[in-house]
Amino acid sequence: MRLFLFFVLAFIGSEFAVAQNHTVLYCGQTQARERLFQKYPEAEGCSHQANQELENQAQLAEAMRLGGGSDTTVYIIPVVFHIIHDNGEENISDDQIYDALAVLNRDFRKQNPDISGVVPEFQGIAADVGIEFRLATKDPQGNCHPGIVRIQDELTYDGGNDAMKDLSYWPRNKYMNVWICAAIGGNVAGFTQMPGDVNAPWSASIDGIVMLHNYTGSIGTATGLTSRTLTHEVGHWLNLFHTWGPTNSPGDDQNCQFDDNVNDTPNTIGYTSCNLDGASCGSDLDNVQNYMEYSYCSRMFTEGQRTRMRAAINSNVAQRSSLITQNNMVATGVLDPPLCVVNFSVEISSICTGDTAYFSDNSYHGITSWSWNFGDGNTLTGNDPAIHKNPIHIYEDPGTYTVSLTISNGEENLSLTQNNLITILGAGQFGSPFEEGFENTWPNSNWSQYNQNNDLTWEITPSAFYSGTKSLKLRNFSNTISDNQEVLYSATYDMSQATAVYLSYKWAYANKVDETDDRLRVSVTGDCGNTWDLRKMRKGSTNLPTADPTNIQFTPTSSQWGSDILTFLNEEWFTDRFRVKFEFIGKGGNNFYLDDINITADITQGVAEIKPQFVFALYPNPTDDASTLDLIQLNAQHVNITLYNSTGQICEVLWNGQLNQGKHSFTIDNLASGLYTIVLEKDGARTTQKLVVE
Repeated sequence: MRLFLFFVLAFIGSEFAVAQNHTVLYCGQTQARERLFQKYPEAEGCSHQANQELENQAQLAEAMRLGGGSDTTVYIIPVVFHIIHDNGEENISDDQIYDALAVLNRDFRKQNPDISGVVPEFQGIAADVGIEFRLATKDPQGNCHPGIVRIQDELTYDGGNDAMKDLSYWPRNKYMNVWICAAIGGNVAGFTQMPGDVNAPWSASIDGIVMLHNYTGSIGTATGLTSRTLTHEVGHWLNLFHTWGPTNSPGDDQNCQFDDNVNDTPNTIGYTSCNLDGASCGSDLDNVQNYMEYSYCSRMFTEGQRTRMRAAINSNVAQRSSLITQNNMVATGVLDPPLCVVNFSVEISSICTGDTAYFSDNSYHGITSWSWNFGDGNTLTGNDPAIHKNPIHIYEDPGTYTVSLTISNGEENLSLTQNNLITILGAGQFGSPFEEGFENTWPNSNWSQYNQNNDLTWEITPSAFYSGTKSLKLRNFSNTISDNQEVLYSATYDMSQATAVYLSYKWAYANKVDETDDRLRVSVTGDCGNTWDLRKMRKGSTNLPTADPTNIQFTPTSSQWGSDILTFLNEEWFTDRFRVKFEFIGKGGNNFYLDDINITADITQGVAEIKPQFVFALYPNPTDDASTLDLIQLNAQHVNITLYNSTGQICEVLWNGQLNQGKHSFTIDNLASGLYTIVLEKDGARTTQKLVVE
């Protein structure tokens, strides 16, 4: 018999009214099975033979059970989760993974509180399956590992594609693989393969469970309504059909012609609602609350299903029996997890005095106590995970602090000290205007950095500059890590009296010849960095390059620079905790340069208004063609902009008249080679800018 696999949502508790409004998402197993047989035509014959072998073993085990035989062994299956993400909500937390495993183990061991709600007719056959699932603590090479793998890739949006599994796969004879993704397509919430269908060696790498992130566990992006997804899917992975048999059409009268090959689950048409009085196919009462139903009120396996799953885990079909051997449990570290890694992080590495710092313990395994030293004379020690595992702390004084953590499992201790982990800023460190040309010592107190992979990061270079003799360079040419993140954070600026804030900067970048998609993101905050607002994003595939692509390390000439002027008018940014963030996301492109950062505000103090500043950018300069002059008007004023040649003669009056508040652009072209001067005048103030035409 050809086996078809299907997926269903299951629901904790009895909130049936909510469940009725929930969309049923089906599994893509039928299509996946067809794709498997198309890719490996010989797999269909192997599948038939393996399924028959499993059926024989299951029926033999059932006969022994009915004859009074009992098997009380609790089997342990090592599990690894592969989170395939694109830095979105699908990159679920470790806690959500732990919660999903807790729900799975609770259901398989009949420890779910709602088991008491099983209808009386099936109370006596609700089963403790006697199988537990534990997160692996060692990888296939025997190295200490958290059992959760995170891979950034856009295949997360195509979870039905076996190529996604190729991104991260651990041997199926040692681990149960679970892949988490953002989308599967085709109204699909998840799927897996029955063991007989993937018995052949060439299909081993696709053997496992694929699930949407919001159907994984009951917290984070998931809910109680979807939390039994993994319970249902593992049932299939251990050779259970749906209660109505091997079709994917619940509620179809033709399902009465099929069976799930389990003696104590009545023949049924299948349900997508919690009809506890449902009876079909000649049965007195259907087992609507079964985990292999679609009823939204699932809460039990039967004794017959227990026997069938235990027969599958003891079979060598699809190497299931290899998982539960003593040697494998030792090799995967699920029996006695070692205390082997101490590590921790802070959510935001640069905050202000009085703000809350959030620390996270990323250590493993078997930790029972924590001892923190926050570097400011305060410590925190204890064994309550709710308090001591991921503590919060408030720093009262500005400075850069070194933080330490010691963990213990009661027998061993491990310690880690991270120097200069967190910087605490005072409010309003600088006023307006602020200028940064990167001409002095680097790094300096004006800026802090985040280096995701502790590799090459921001550095001063004398080899390229828009003005002065230096600029800030990011050596991105040799980056081989996709989405390598390098962040530059400013100090705090007092904009509490501002009515408008203006940020200008120059940048230079070139793609490699094979187009890449590096990105520059510019964000601002009015609360010191607790929340950031993205105000500008440039992409390597469109508007980031300032020069032609090159496969050698890019060093810009004076004409290969771009310029931005950003205007901020929201009151939420007019505080003494205003900051700027430049974030570069490397995707294998070329070097990036930053220069001439200017932060200017239109500020009112009492009734006296500070005289407006000239805020402008001229680019490219030098030029062999046209240049653009961008001018920001802080107020509506009469402005005169005049272009002079090297002998002092007027070449052109670019503007003479009233200019409203905001940004204005003027094009300068059709000039002969030479040196020119632009003169800007308003309200008795005057400034000049040289222009070189090559």
